[in-house]
Amino acid sequence: MTKAIIFDGDDTLWHTEWLYDEARSQAREIVEEAGLDGERWEARERLIDVENVKRFGHSSKRFPTSCIEAYEEVCTAESCPIDDRTCKRIREAAGTAFTRAAPLIESARPTLESLRSRGFLLALLTKGDPDIQRRRVEQSGLASLFHLVEIVREKTPETILSTLSRLGVDVVEALSVGNSVRSDVLPSLKAGVTPVWIDAHVWEYEHDHGEIPLKNVIEVKDLSDLLQMKLM
Repeated sequence: MTKAIIFDGDDTLWHTEWLYDEARSQAREIVEEAGLDGERWEARERLIDVENVKRFGHSSKRFPTSCIEAYEEVCTAESCPIDDRTCKRIREAAGTAFTRAAPLIESARPTLESLRSRGFLLALLTKGDPDIQRRRVEQSGLASLFHLVEIVREKTPETILSTLSRLGVDVVEALSVGNSVRSDVLPSLKAGVTPVWIDAHVWEYEHDHGEIPLKNVIEVKDLSDLLQMKLM
């Protein structure tokens, strides 16, 4: 019997990846205005951004830095001088991924409200830059629907088990819900928690994972599908 459900935040309850997509598109336009190959720039930026997780983690410095470094690489490759003003414009465009509000996924609030009204303990376990995540949680207006809100830099089996311990729930009485195999599904499986996976839009870093043991994973198309599951 399920007593508690742990939810991811980014791209599970609110849209964030499209914020990066929009910011990247703006930066690419600036690169192209400088006379450079925008496609080449974007390909490098995506690769560099994954590599830069080792340096910056999920901080707000990583994405803008990746955009600038990709611009500098393309400038060098195309024998074009690096322009400080262009760098500034690219950095500002990239920064909009963090300054714009992340819109709620349409089914998020009604699903959480319904589950809470049915007596489930709900936790939000979201990873990333603490300042950014606190702002997104606040902007979402969903915090009051959770019995516990945890912000971590990385999700691990230990952070999941710690969350359940604070709720007073055993692993066999819990589910986790998230869109990332790497950050949500695999840590949950290692913790002994059954994951519910929403196959949503994720960035390249989240695609870097091992094989998914689908027999141990519940796949749904939308958050609202949780309401149709036999959880109790």
